[in-house]
Amino acid sequence: MKRKLQLSGIFMILLLVFTIGLKGTFDGYYGFYYENKDYKKPLLYTISEDIAQSKPVNIFTSYTGFDTGYGFYAPNVASDFVMSFELKDQNGNILEQKNLPYFKNKESRVRYTTVFNMFLDKISDKNKYDKKYYQYLDIIIRQIAAHVMKENPLASSVTTKLYLYNYTAIADFKKGKTSENLILIDEFKY
Repeated sequence: MKRKLQLSGIFMILLLVFTIGLKGTFDGYYGFYYENKDYKKPLLYTISEDIAQSKPVNIFTSYTGFDTGYGFYAPNVASDFVMSFELKDQNGNILEQKNLPYFKNKESRVRYTTVFNMFLDKISDKNKYDKKYYQYLDIIIRQIAAHVMKENPLASSVTTKLYLYNYTAIADFKKGKTSENLILIDEFKY
């Protein structure tokens, strides 16, 4: 009897984790692709949402942290990188400065930002990878810079800077220091 009770408890928790994960997947998908549009929710989405929003489940997930999603507990959460581009004309005058290339759709922006995960290797031990791998990372940055330069036909050069975003410490934030701090990792002129 005790064993059956334990197994049913484990089964209920696993079912709850699956249901919350399913709802989170639907929320992410429909929030991304149908952000400003009306859509008919699939039956499975509605069921998982009803279960997740029921009072006992809502209280349980809030207190246990199940409602934060699996990503909250994931290892190796990436640091944020910022890439800036300064485009100049033939005379060296600055035409524009920007942090993102132009994208036609949301998927492109998401794919672009996932490239930044590779740049963590630029700040790791230089002996960890073959020298060609670091050259490969530099080629990626140069290709992005070349794409940005094509966006402005008047540009004859682009300076690309890769920064690591350094978040303000909680103690400093409480003291009112909220300014961002960018650490220069690399710089390229194209």
